Amino acid sequence: MKINHVKKVLLVAVVLGVLVSFAGCDLAMGDAITEEGASRSMNVANDDEVSVKQSNKQKTFTATVNLYQDYEHVVTLDMGNSNHHKTVEETLYSYQYGPFGGPIQSDWDLLDGKNVVMSNGTNYNLDPVTGEIAGSNHSEISIVDENGEVILTFDANGVLSGSLLGADITMNWVAKQNDLKIKARGKVTGTFVWAVFNYETMALEYILPNGTFTLTGTYN
Repeated sequence: MKINHVKKVLLVAVVLGVLVSFAGCDLAMGDAITEEGASRSMNVANDDEVSVKQSNKQKTFTATVNLYQDYEHVVTLDMGNSNHHKTVEETLYSYQYGPFGGPIQSDWDLLDGKNVVMSNGTNYNLDPVTGEIAGSNHSEISIVDENGEVILTFDANGVLSGSLLGADITMNWVAKQNDLKIKARGKVTGTFVWAVFNYETMALEYILPNGTFTLTGTYN
């Protein structure tokens, strides 16, 4: 009888041991599955974050264009009895006009092949003897497509310095609110020329005012 009792006790112990062993395996497997799920969730979250960062990443670009002045429609005010002047109306174009103008050349597809209409407001000093010019400038730069529609406009502010033989213009610009929801900013530089020196007459000879501008910046 005692032997049978001992066998029963041993059998119960073995069964309990097996059950505990299975329970331990289940818990371990459950932990592994949970860790794997958390790892997958983390990877998905990281992928989403990378995707958002890539979509918000700014792209750089460069664009060049030659502009000429509509010299027949320039309104300039003389500010008292001095060399100080203020241009309140001036428009530059890139539409081909003989050797002047030409479409934008750019690695940004939105700008490449388009035209420019630039409206200026300039506050400057001009020395009538030397032709030296210096001052501040505000521009509204409109990008025009092949249908004549304005697709993007930049606000630019900066300075000009030099002479009528060539004045360097440097401005910072930012894209205005637009239907394309494009955010862009950068710099525009160029040299604008109003006259050339005639060595036969030893005097300035006025030409169609024009200049080549380089637009650099970022967009997204």
